[in-house]
Amino acid sequence: MRVFVTGATGYIGRVITEHLIRAGHQVLGLARSDKSAEKLQAMGAEVHRGDLDDLDSLAAGASNVEGVIHTAMSLDDFNKLDETFTKDEKAVEAMLSSLAGTGKPFLYISGSGVLADTGTKAVDETVATDDKGPVARRAALEKTVLQAQSRNIRTVVIRPGIVYGQGGSGVFHMFAGLAREAGCGRTIGEGKNVCSVVHVEDLADLFLSALEHGPAGTLFNAASEEEPTMLDIATAIGRALKLTDKPTVWPLDEASAALGPLADGLAANKRISAERARKVLGWHPHRVGLIEDIEHGSYPAAFGGVAGQEP
Repeated sequence: MRVFVTGATGYIGRVITEHLIRAGHQVLGLARSDKSAEKLQAMGAEVHRGDLDDLDSLAAGASNVEGVIHTAMSLDDFNKLDETFTKDEKAVEAMLSSLAGTGKPFLYISGSGVLADTGTKAVDETVATDDKGPVARRAALEKTVLQAQSRNIRTVVIRPGIVYGQGGSGVFHMFAGLAREAGCGRTIGEGKNVCSVVHVEDLADLFLSALEHGPAGTLFNAASEEEPTMLDIATAIGRALKLTDKPTVWPLDEASAALGPLADGLAANKRISAERARKVLGWHPHRVGLIEDIEHGSYPAAFGGVAGQEP
């Protein structure tokens, strides 16, 4: 299958691209710069020049393939969510319009942040999203994508927990930076909350399975069975940086002033069950666990290995 992948050189999109190519698919990757184009070519992917603001380019990319995987959404600035979601909504519609009537797959990546605090139990895909929260528009876009099955598009939404692995993820590098500054790991609030996690390669496995076999109009959660608290994560980051002190609390009001809505999300429970993906697609996440990866896997080198040393 020839697949158009947006965000193909990003953290998640790159791993998905690698998995697709290894599985025998051809990848047409969106590139907004010469550097991105070079990375795509090095991976063995074709290059399609454009970006999320170039709707004609997105439509053209989607019209020349057998399937689309859309991962190119930037949430780097949580104080500009409206601008981010407006851009994403237009990009999604441009690609869906190109695919209408074809029966081809369109896969969209969301995130567990669309949920309100889930409490003490992992929730499945039937639980209502937080339609009044800061990412309500992303939750609405999930529904838009799923409903596009009525336009004869095999739409699938994948909603991962916090993605980790290969030394990546802005969340964990942010916490590492906070730990360096404080001389110990830090939590937002007391850190007793749990956010589901998934290894980036396990997530790529799920995208591949959903591309090939995912039923139209289906939402899949993506999470491993590991459920560390944010305090566990902060402790592990401190150990990876060779800091001996116990984690300290970053008061939620102070964190919110600095990070915006991201702080509230990281201080809430976001526990999701991936049982549907296991049953429908036979997905079985099996890569190294988060805490092991932080302390002894890919993260010590990515963090710089010792406190005070830049990654």
